[in-house]
Amino acid sequence: MSRTKNILSENNIRPKKRFGQNFLSNEQALESITQCANLSNSDCVLEIGSGIGNLSRLIAPLAGEVYALEKDRFLKNILNKELSAFKNTTIIISDVLKFNLKNIFSGKKIKIIGNLPYYITSPILLHLIEQKEYIDSICITVQKEVAKRITASPGKKDYGRLTCLLQYYTKAQLLEIFPRDFFIPRPEVDSALVKLEVLEKPSIKVKDEKMFFKVVKAIFLQRRKTLLNGLSNAGWKLEKNEIADILTSINIEPSVRGEQLTLSEIGKISDAIGNSI
Repeated sequence: MSRTKNILSENNIRPKKRFGQNFLSNEQALESITQCANLSNSDCVLEIGSGIGNLSRLIAPLAGEVYALEKDRFLKNILNKELSAFKNTTIIISDVLKFNLKNIFSGKKIKIIGNLPYYITSPILLHLIEQKEYIDSICITVQKEVAKRITASPGKKDYGRLTCLLQYYTKAQLLEIFPRDFFIPRPEVDSALVKLEVLEKPSIKVKDEKMFFKVVKAIFLQRRKTLLNGLSNAGWKLEKNEIADILTSINIEPSVRGEQLTLSEIGKISDAIGNSI
């Protein structure tokens, strides 16, 4: 019987669907996540979804400070027991979506590690990006399809709004696929390990970030529409023919679809529209 099964059985724990609990039990996969973070004894780590401590126990000996964040208060006793030997580890029972990184920030940027619940992966990522000034990197396990969206390149069907947001602020890499058999209970889909390195400055330069993300939203809100049609429905104070003229003036074909545009091209569109309204 695996270590994970033993702990769950000994403590009469049944994974809770409402928390999206799928415990990563494969030791090689756990080691891969640890290696992804490239930890040193001066690092401050926030682990999202510490569960029963499978990953925490590998992180703690390598890092300076570890904050084990877990929403399920019924797992606190298990975490206390599993992590009792590590004096550098603090267990926090809290919802990550309500957690402010400023509370644990002491000057050195934080490394985020975690096995994210599938059902709230995007909200968690958005919550973290809003606090990017406190973050060095993010090493997370997510649903494979989400990982493909995060790391997609222009022209791919997975390329979209989430791609643009994350690749604007971070360098995103898909490192490894974790089969569903690596988890207890076994989910219906495979997972993937993704690393997001927060950039010192955004990957492209734009005049107005709010305008840039408004353009991104317009482009992908109805992704089957052409660029011209998508932008024409965004509520600008511009006629359709004026938008067409703007696109032509920056050498972008109005009939192209958003998924074919690079971040740089979307930035050019944002600046051009911003100059015209």
